[in-house]
Amino acid sequence: MKISILLVLSFLSLSFMSYAASDKENYELQEKCGKRAEEYFKRSFGTGISTDGKQSMLSHYTNHFNSKLNKCFILVTTTIVQMDKPELSKYLKMLSDINENKNFGNFSKNGSEIISICNVLDKGCYSESEWDSLVKPYMEE
Repeated sequence: MKISILLVLSFLSLSFMSYAASDKENYELQEKCGKRAEEYFKRSFGTGISTDGKQSMLSHYTNHFNSKLNKCFILVTTTIVQMDKPELSKYLKMLSDINENKNFGNFSKNGSEIISICNVLDKGCYSESEWDSLVKPYMEE
């Protein structure tokens, strides 16, 4: 009986140790993904704010390491405002895998709310909420 209890306790402690190691590895991968996303964003969008007098552009991002897919994703949202013609303004979203430099999806609509691009990989969509639903599995676990 004592041997059975010791075996169970040994198994449980080994299981806990491997679980803790995977948590540590996952944390490190999340950290690495965050740093890669920041570098990517700065290289591609600078501070995220730019203007040339005719238009202003504001960009921001979120990132997520998806452990199921073992990928680092960045979701960049950009608003471009045309100063003299606000109806020509644009709202853009882009989902990319940073490590493979692969675009997973794009969304674009103009100031009149007309959607010009809406896709995630090979799936088309017809609204921003539909696009967000297609992107959700990549940005969550």
